Amino acid sequence: MNSRSIGNEFEDSFEASCRKAKVFFSRNRDVYIPPDLRKRIKVPKNLYDYFMFSKKTLFPLELKSTKEMNLPFKNIKSHQLEALEAASKYSDTISGILINFRHETNRCFFIHINDFLQYKKVAEGKSENSYKSKINKSSIPYLICEEIGIEVKNTKLKVNYTYSVKEFIVDCLIKYGSKTLTEHNINGYNVNRGTI
Repeated sequence: MNSRSIGNEFEDSFEASCRKAKVFFSRNRDVYIPPDLRKRIKVPKNLYDYFMFSKKTLFPLELKSTKEMNLPFKNIKSHQLEALEAASKYSDTISGILINFRHETNRCFFIHINDFLQYKKVAEGKSENSYKSKINKSSIPYLICEEIGIEVKNTKLKVNYTYSVKEFIVDCLIKYGSKTLTEHNINGYNVNRGTI
């Protein structure tokens, strides 16, 4: 199985988890242009992969999956980083990158775009290092994601995984949300992460 289809499995599993949780999730489809027409037709680039909407908050997301212990910066296009950063400036918007590390435990982390860009500056030597974990000049390592990100818990099914989408949304609202928990109607969400 090639890496593209494995990446699609992660995207499909996350999308199915959103549907199951009754959370709006919309994929931005890439437009296929036959190779012989690509130089003659200009198609706008997708700014990011997905929109998720819940608790009066928009989540522009780029989803990535890797079998390595890091995600190379080159795997995320510069126009996607710029678009996610621009989206993050709006109120009630939390934008970032969901990174699925497929090794052993299949852990998944959400990295807010501002945290990702700050780490990238440090990795490129443009800012002072304040991280506990070792940095890498060309990628974001698993341990840095664990340090700065929000883990999106998952459960193994027979073949794929299901992701704890509601818990992820609450964690994002607590860490990055601009409204109070009462305004988001999540103040009753218990520490054991029951249902909303």
